[in-house]
Amino acid sequence: MKIIMKLFCLMLVATLGFSTYAVAHPPQDIELMYDFESEELTVTLTHNSPGPTLHYINQIVVKRNDEVVITQDYDSQPTTLEFTYTYTVEADAGDELEVTARCNINGILTRSITVRDPAQDEPPNVEIVNPTEGYFHFSGIRLFPSFGLIGDTLGFGGFRLRPLQVRAEDDIDEPNDLIVEVKIDDEPLGTASYNDDEQLHEIKWTGPALGTFTITVTCEDSTGNIGTDSLDVWYFCFIP
Repeated sequence: MKIIMKLFCLMLVATLGFSTYAVAHPPQDIELMYDFESEELTVTLTHNSPGPTLHYINQIVVKRNDEVVITQDYDSQPTTLEFTYTYTVEADAGDELEVTARCNINGILTRSITVRDPAQDEPPNVEIVNPTEGYFHFSGIRLFPSFGLIGDTLGFGGFRLRPLQVRAEDDIDEPNDLIVEVKIDDEPLGTASYNDDEQLHEIKWTGPALGTFTITVTCEDSTGNIGTDSLDVWYFCFIP
């Protein structure tokens, strides 16, 4: 009987071990936050494991500008799904912090952030480049000066062939990471998309309307700083 029980226990352990290996996978996600004042890097990991002492994140490696500054080993993970570690890391504004999490059985995942100093962080620079102030436009294409006849600029036929275009730049974020929202008077037109070829954010403005309207553009960076620009346009279009 004792031999049978021992064999049963061995088979059970082997089965559990095989099951754990079969469902093993790298971490599903890593979220990074850096507090510039306290020099604390917060790493929140998502790693689904029914057995946190058998299948877990066993190593965290932190790099600053490609230099390893922390290597931390673990023999388990605190929870079965999401958990957070905090590390002290000295960093300057503009430094890149990279975190790699390694599963003890299978796979790794890497994420990175750029360090920002909130005291020095400036809002994005925003400029409406199409329509161009002081010009007559047809379907968004700039044709000739408007000589200040009506509003800041004139637009006939909507902005269909050439959309509204915005140049947005930031001291830290890349332009394609900025969120550019456009309103016509107080009505949201939508979120402009980034055009890699033009290196501008673009959105079409079409539909029938007549009168002077104010284009207002807001641009938000990853820390919540917002830059704005606006332009008055005399707009006439009868095409839906």
